[in-house]
Amino acid sequence: MRDTTDYSGNFQQGTVYHKSSIINNTYLNTPAAVVEAEELAAATAHLEKMPLDRVPDVAPLPAGSVIGLATNPLFVGRQADLQALAAALVAGTTAAIGQIAAATGLGGIGKTQLASEFAHRYGCYFAGGVFWISFADASAIVGEVARCGGVAGLALADNFDALPLEQQVTMVSAQWHNALPRLLVFDNCEDEALIEAWRPKTGGCRILVTSRKVDWSPHLGIAPLALGVLTRPESLALLCKHRPDLAADAPDLDAIATELGDLPLALHLAGSFLRQYRHVPVGEPARYLAALRAPDLLDHPSLTGSGASPTRHDQHLARSFALSVEQLNPKDPVDALALDALARLACFAAGEPVPRFLLLASLPIAEDDAAQMQAADALKRLTDLGLGEPEPDGALVLHRLLVAYVRRTVDGLPAARNAVERAVESVCDILLEDGYPAPLQAWQAQLRAVAGAAVAESSDNAANLQLSLGNFLRMIAAYDEAQTAFEQAVEVYEHRFGPNQPGTATAINNLGLVLRERGDLEGAQKAFEQALKINETIYGLNNPTVATIVNNQGAVLQDKGDLDGAQAAYERALTIDEATLGPDHPDVARDIGNVGAVLHAKGDLIGAQAAHERALKIDENSFGPNHPKVAVRLSNLGPVLQGKGDFDGAQAALERALAIDEVAFGPNHPVVATRVNNLGSVLYAKGDLEGAQAAHERALKIDEATHGPNHPNVAIRVSNLGAVLRDKGDLDGARAAFERALTILESRLGPDHARTRSVKKSLETVTSILEK
Repeated sequence: MRDTTDYSGNFQQGTVYHKSSIINNTYLNTPAAVVEAEELAAATAHLEKMPLDRVPDVAPLPAGSVIGLATNPLFVGRQADLQALAAALVAGTTAAIGQIAAATGLGGIGKTQLASEFAHRYGCYFAGGVFWISFADASAIVGEVARCGGVAGLALADNFDALPLEQQVTMVSAQWHNALPRLLVFDNCEDEALIEAWRPKTGGCRILVTSRKVDWSPHLGIAPLALGVLTRPESLALLCKHRPDLAADAPDLDAIATELGDLPLALHLAGSFLRQYRHVPVGEPARYLAALRAPDLLDHPSLTGSGASPTRHDQHLARSFALSVEQLNPKDPVDALALDALARLACFAAGEPVPRFLLLASLPIAEDDAAQMQAADALKRLTDLGLGEPEPDGALVLHRLLVAYVRRTVDGLPAARNAVERAVESVCDILLEDGYPAPLQAWQAQLRAVAGAAVAESSDNAANLQLSLGNFLRMIAAYDEAQTAFEQAVEVYEHRFGPNQPGTATAINNLGLVLRERGDLEGAQKAFEQALKINETIYGLNNPTVATIVNNQGAVLQDKGDLDGAQAAYERALTIDEATLGPDHPDVARDIGNVGAVLHAKGDLIGAQAAHERALKIDENSFGPNHPKVAVRLSNLGPVLQGKGDFDGAQAALERALAIDEVAFGPNHPVVATRVNNLGSVLYAKGDLEGAQAAHERALKIDEATHGPNHPNVAIRVSNLGAVLRDKGDLDGARAAFERALTILESRLGPDHARTRSVKKSLETVTSILEK
């Protein structure tokens, strides 16, 4: 049974203690011992000298201090943390050392070691002394407090040790309640009620708490310090203190720190192992690194607690984690849900934030208020035990070594992994359907990790996850990675479900989209034909899924210059979608927009404008005025208006499209390059050559960064830039631009493509002028 205390200082019913250990108000609220004004003034002035802008050297503690830990010569780093504690404590605040970023409250993060270092460096400024109280065992706190008044401490009476325990505590409490500045360290205190019961209600004491808990009740006035793992230079410095013969820039040491996640306890154990076995092969960093990368990492002898501990804590890393996990009772509904959440957290990417909504989506939680409150309580239970570090936005982080521990000890991991995979796929697809990449970019590390693990584990969800991953990567223009993901999805679909299944067709179609965007028109056409054949067999000739692939075929035909073939494909898709989805469906807008694009290319500006305006109206009604799909319609309408001589209308449409897409995709996405390029063309037509040049140069820079130097889109940007340079009189620059564009287009689209012929004609014109 866990010990509990009411705020008046009386233990409630719980563990039974010896009569002399019972806390009561009689001595906790003892009147403060008198301090002479002169002594108090001197002590206060001395405390005010405590430096806040630097970390002082280790110094002897005031007489009467009780601290069981010696200074640690292996201590490294933590300068900012020490200064933060000093600032909080000099102001009279209770400070609690916790942890953020890698593993809040995690065992082995170095909380007690930091408190010890603080006491030895700053304790000399507390004239009343430093007193270290272990709160690990609530029943032993009374004895810990009494010890501070004995001959090894304050020496409050010649016969102090012979006095009743209650009287000893009364005498110590009286000293702590006076105004003399003292530092009390409450080590390993996880219970707020114990702090409430034992901290002096008045006087000059400052209290430093070490705890795995990071969320404290506001009424306690605690200023928590977010204690993270060591920085990489600090980790290397710690390893080198154990092995000074090794260079800090040795690659193997850096890799060891990575494997151990910069966790102080793990690094101390690793350094001790490397020092102990420095004369035998197992102590060689490269060999030790290889051993750490084995699946049974936590069973390596170096992490099982041999050697001396500077804090006298258990140095067995797994047992350090177990201290927290074993406090969760599977028979308690909140704790049971916390265990389920912990298992799911271990299925995400280790050391990376797991969005709270994503974690909750993987748990069997009802939507009613009671269930949601229980879920919040379960996650708070984890963070209170140091089994998950809360980020400011509510996300949770598990240290990679804790993840390794959970994966091998917590029950129900296969079910947890399946739940996480399904949640990631579902949430990802919903966000992708919205058309905005930003919400997914925030947790793309989790999407990548879960999708990759699903393939490695041959999960039933592997293919779907690779498909979702590919769709996201394509949206953010990571085309190389997207192609790999789609190829992986095709392979898994074909292996597990067969070559003629809907999932296989979808993966092949999406692979074709990436191939087209990378300029591989032949590969894209082949992929679309294969996907279309599968879906026509499954769904028939007149299904919306078929229409989507037919649309994609039309786009490739248009890219290849076959405008009649493209128009036929687009019109077939439009006929299917209008019949099955109705005239105002977003897919119909897509089809109409594509018909408008081919009409524009064929010179039918009236028909193109009507098509684009209808498509724009549908999408604005479907998505609102500021959606990326609306930007597509505006971007297509702008050049048509330009062709009709309405330059102002074209510029307004294109500027609106650009504003939408810069918000949706950021300033350096290839979609933005297309909008900027089109805007540059309007500025060119209006005679604004400087503005046009700036626009085309920006578009070129984006596309070169995205596609490389030899993509057809790059050729278009270079060609447009060449036209601006020609009109500005820079004929040499124009010829160089046209030559580069022609080289790209001849190799990627062939010499007979309309774009190739157009650029070749521009080059010939400039060349003839220069040669006259």
